[in-house]
Amino acid sequence: MELLQLLYGTNIIRIEDKIKSIAKEYVGALDDFNYTKLNFKETPVEQIIEEAQTLPFLADRKVIVVEEAILFTAQKSGTSVSHNIDLLIDYLKNKSDDTLIIFTVLSEKLDKRKKVTKLITERGKLIEINEMNESELTNYVRSVFDQNGLEISTEALNMLLEKTSYKYEAVHNEVTKLVLYAEGNITAEDVEEVVSVSLEQNVFLLTDFILKNEKQKAVQLARELILQKEEPMKLLHLVIGQFRLLYQVKILNGEGYQEDNIARALKVHPYRVKLALRHTRKYPLDALLKKMIVCRDIDYKFKSSYLDRNALFELFILEI
Repeated sequence: MELLQLLYGTNIIRIEDKIKSIAKEYVGALDDFNYTKLNFKETPVEQIIEEAQTLPFLADRKVIVVEEAILFTAQKSGTSVSHNIDLLIDYLKNKSDDTLIIFTVLSEKLDKRKKVTKLITERGKLIEINEMNESELTNYVRSVFDQNGLEISTEALNMLLEKTSYKYEAVHNEVTKLVLYAEGNITAEDVEEVVSVSLEQNVFLLTDFILKNEKQKAVQLARELILQKEEPMKLLHLVIGQFRLLYQVKILNGEGYQEDNIARALKVHPYRVKLALRHTRKYPLDALLKKMIVCRDIDYKFKSSYLDRNALFELFILEI
């Protein structure tokens, strides 16, 4: 096994699962003697190296996980800790201890121009943690329920995935709730009762109401989201992003791109593209462009006006 590994991606739960899988493969059962977590933003390089070179206590091998290893990305440090990266590079070049070091970073991509990134690519192993696709999520959900002696109907499963926007982290949390709640088979009624609707799903619904000119429903949903402590400015930018996605999907689909190709080109979750394709067929390109222009204008008002943000957001819904 490579003793230098770098895990990156945006799904923290899948990253954690992968870390534990790799660590257990190397040392067996994990405990305080063979498994240590450090945070790169809080721990100097010297301390990380010292920990790696220290022989394990009451164990044959050990694993060090270095979280938030932003040195492999283009992100700025954002920390008061002063790091001697040259010292780390020298250690990585000449690593001779038996410690497995797993660096992790919540980022979609690495800065492959950096010397330290090139070095760990050559001397170690890079693992990109992607979001699960629909088939993988379906298998995951069914396997968890099966392990707990439960079954879920196809209708309930589809509702669960839609409410969570096909995001593994949200699915994981809601499945845990359903396991505790359910007795026997899980129905659509159980999912309706227990599973929370994701913010992304609510924003899509809000955008849908706007496109259908169902202003009363849109205002009501906006008020509910604001009562849930969602900031109007944040909601505005999410709605603008949704209109932009619809516009881009409409163009790419018109050029012959398929669902998976569009998701890769736009670097968004395939589920968002799937939903967008359902709706773009109903609206001409120029109508979506007009909506984006209104979005631009109201965004300017938000930034330049001293009026109440909640009222401005409702005004935006009524105007668009």
